[in-house]
Amino acid sequence: IKEHLNAESVIVKDASGDGRHVCIDVIASAFDGQSVVNRQRMVYKAIWEELQNTVHAVDQMTTKTPREAAASQK
Repeated sequence: IKEHLNAESVIVKDASGDGRHVCIDVIASAFDGQSVVNRQRMVYKAIWEELQNTVHAVDQMTTKTPREAAASQK
């Protein structure tokens, strides 16, 4: 994800204990001007291969631009 989107931050948490269900938080400038749906599509495109093999489901996904991330920390 980090390489595909040139992301500033990527956090992937194992939601199920077996790596099959994950929660993903991504901060990337590439999200600037994109809708929430398009941002999610961008992340899914980056992890498509993992979804075919290792990961069964993404339980939660948060996508923010660096500006949005900075504003949410205030």
